[in-house]
Amino acid sequence: MKLSWLCVLLAMTIGLSGCIQNHQARPTLPYSQGDTFIVLGVSDRVRLSVFKGERDDSSWNCTGLINVANVWSENNFIVLKLKPRVGTEDYGIGQILPEGIGGKSFVVGKGVGVPTFHSHPGVVTFVGSIKIFQRDGRFGIVRDPSITVDDARAYLSREYPNLPKDINVDYLKMMPAKGGC
Repeated sequence: MKLSWLCVLLAMTIGLSGCIQNHQARPTLPYSQGDTFIVLGVSDRVRLSVFKGERDDSSWNCTGLINVANVWSENNFIVLKLKPRVGTEDYGIGQILPEGIGGKSFVVGKGVGVPTFHSHPGVVTFVGSIKIFQRDGRFGIVRDPSITVDDARAYLSREYPNLPKDINVDYLKMMPAKGGC
């Protein structure tokens, strides 16, 4: 059992919160020039975990023992301040709790499609949007074109006025996982 899932189980059973990380950017915090952010559209209010990973031409490999962020969408968006990762290094959404902690979950396993994205240094990057679906009692993730870069710009202008107005666009890529997180 991976450490991040163990932390979620501990949080559910004994109220432990030290394992759960939340690095969602807050609109009221000051930001420095050169900070790195990603903006992800999520049509449902779900909790998701972001993990470090690496990808090659055919698959994604989770390289982090614990998540780097455990967050939920607000008004269809997640804004995260992350360390830069480009080239073969990136991030992936390794776990989704559609009903929050204590409910059903989508956890990445071998061969499962994972949304992966880069975090470019010193810029705000819109990585696109995802939607959760359920089929045969199991959850999955697909890209969702209904939330656009223009929606992201309007949201950031309204809710995060301190962030730069220029938004880089580098859409997430769905990659089959080599294994789980």
